[in-house]
Amino acid sequence: MRKKYVAMKLKRASGILLHITSLPSPYGIGDLGPEAYKFVDFLYETNQQIWQILPTTPTEKCSPYSGISAFAGHPLLISLDKLVDMKLLTNEDLIPSSIQFNDDYVRFQQVTEYKYSILRKAFDRFRQQPTSIDLLKKFLQTEYDWIDDYSLYMTIKEVHNNSSWSQWPDEFKHRQKASLDQFRQTQQNLIQYHIFLQYIFHQQWSELKQYANKFDVRIIGDMPIYVDYDSSDVWANTRIFQLDKRTLQPTVVSGKSNSRLLVFFSLFESFI
Repeated sequence: MRKKYVAMKLKRASGILLHITSLPSPYGIGDLGPEAYKFVDFLYETNQQIWQILPTTPTEKCSPYSGISAFAGHPLLISLDKLVDMKLLTNEDLIPSSIQFNDDYVRFQQVTEYKYSILRKAFDRFRQQPTSIDLLKKFLQTEYDWIDDYSLYMTIKEVHNNSSWSQWPDEFKHRQKASLDQFRQTQQNLIQYHIFLQYIFHQQWSELKQYANKFDVRIIGDMPIYVDYDSSDVWANTRIFQLDKRTLQPTVVSGKSNSRLLVFFSLFESFI
């Protein structure tokens, strides 16, 4: 029986490529806050139907195509202004007078140190809310396929001074269940912090998406074609990457950098 293929007809449209990090911001990097909504308004007013962005996954490098997770959102894109609206931050928390951000480009080290210190404050206030644990549990259940491994990976990495998983103690490197279960108990708070960051990112991202779609603006993005060797995806799924079975070091890499592996799914563009 011959298969029938149906061609998808896409309406011709125009748009603009602008990664979220390039939006104006008083906090050193563009985010999912007010300026993102203003950009949607601009697209609508100028009869543009598409906003094309780059991958929004977290990365320890400047390139958005070198992700430490193919599924998580980058915490640096979280809007601090929207956290003020949620009563998780105050305006006084935001900009210490000693910090001067560059208006022309992102100083990632400076921005990372600043934003993560503020996000910790937001998490501490979030935990004081009576429904906070239930909200995180519900989010964990919904996104369990990836966020359990991701939050565990990020916590182990932080405890071990951000070293690569290949340098962790063997019980963590080889994911020994008893050791991981014990670690979950002793580091429960830090694990919840990383789940919280993803919960907030996904909430803010969904709100921005809904706003754009209300004005018939589609956000076009692509998934990162690479994840780093030092990523939660490789650590949690070593069997599907080309690694040495004994050392877990990569035996085949793609591209010039030996720290990157071709991710196990193909690049695709998604209209959301």
